Amino acid sequence: MAKTTAKRTVKSNVKQSGNKKGLRVKFYIYLFIVVAVLGSFAVFIGNKYFQDISNHKIYVEGKVYELKGGATVKQTVIDLLKDDYPDFMLSLWSTVYGRNFSGIQKGKYYADGSKSLTDFLHSMQKGEVFMPKTPVITLVEGMTLSAFLKRVESVEDLPADAEFEKKISDPKKFLADTLTDKELEAIGGIHDSLEGLLFPATYPYFEKDTDLSMIKKALKHMASYMEKEWPKRDKTILVKDPYDALILASIIERESSIGAERNKIAAVFYNRLKRGMMLQTDPAVMYGVSPDFKGPLTRSQLRKDTPYNTYTRAGLTPTPISMPGAESILAALHPEKSDALYFVAKSHDPKDGHIFSNSLQEHNKAVSQYRKKVRDYRNSLQDK
Repeated sequence: MAKTTAKRTVKSNVKQSGNKKGLRVKFYIYLFIVVAVLGSFAVFIGNKYFQDISNHKIYVEGKVYELKGGATVKQTVIDLLKDDYPDFMLSLWSTVYGRNFSGIQKGKYYADGSKSLTDFLHSMQKGEVFMPKTPVITLVEGMTLSAFLKRVESVEDLPADAEFEKKISDPKKFLADTLTDKELEAIGGIHDSLEGLLFPATYPYFEKDTDLSMIKKALKHMASYMEKEWPKRDKTILVKDPYDALILASIIERESSIGAERNKIAAVFYNRLKRGMMLQTDPAVMYGVSPDFKGPLTRSQLRKDTPYNTYTRAGLTPTPISMPGAESILAALHPEKSDALYFVAKSHDPKDGHIFSNSLQEHNKAVSQYRKKVRDYRNSLQDK
């Protein structure tokens, strides 16, 4: 009997031991499943987090990010995204993906929010540095001094020189202080006005530039251009120095915007000067009314005597009436061989050009044709 009881006790202990082992196995299986699920979830969340970091659009204040020499991918990523993600996640991302962006190059990069982090780092890897667009100011052919000064003063990001007004109001001193003797000789010396002495062009300006420095650039450009072109002039022309050539060129500039006509217009003015005839050019009269006068001229304005009225005074005007461009200057220095003494517009549209005549009779006929075309054009507008 005792023996039977002992056997039962042993079996019971074995069974309990087996149950405990089974429970442990089940526990580890469940634990493995939980860990696997949690791990998978962590990997999923981590991948999503990494994806978010990779796709994050890079924007910095001012839109330009400067990468200093020696900066690592990890340092750069943390610097770019430290306000949006924890540093440890950015460090981890850099550890996993950083090798793909080795060799990032120093420089300034455009960060306007259009590129993802990975695209931005690829740009750094390729050295696609930001090239800022240099701001410019344009002096247009035929523009007057007063119009250009207004344009320069209106540029908000171009600093104003404290002595701008003072220096510009004393042209003689400004010319003497700005140009060398050789440059002064190239424009015919020192003059009472800066009109016609600034070369039309598009001028870039930089951090140290001011409104006054832009005037100096245009002035020196004109001196340089005339120094090169004046010696090559047609030696038969009637202008005695470079300044007179600039005066005539400024009138030519205002008479036509068609380059092919300018040498012909120059020939007309030279032919009239040879004969002692008045130039009779409206743009000069308009300048005498006001440098910024737009017209049309009235009969009283055409009759009123001023230093610039080429209907009442012979010869050239006392100063240029605009800033002549290269084509007009070359036309004044190399006029066409022609006997023409007159020209008049072909129609209301300046693009149609002019009719040139050798005699007053031919000119009067051309004027009649012009007036008829203008009348027909006005009538066509009224009929609409």
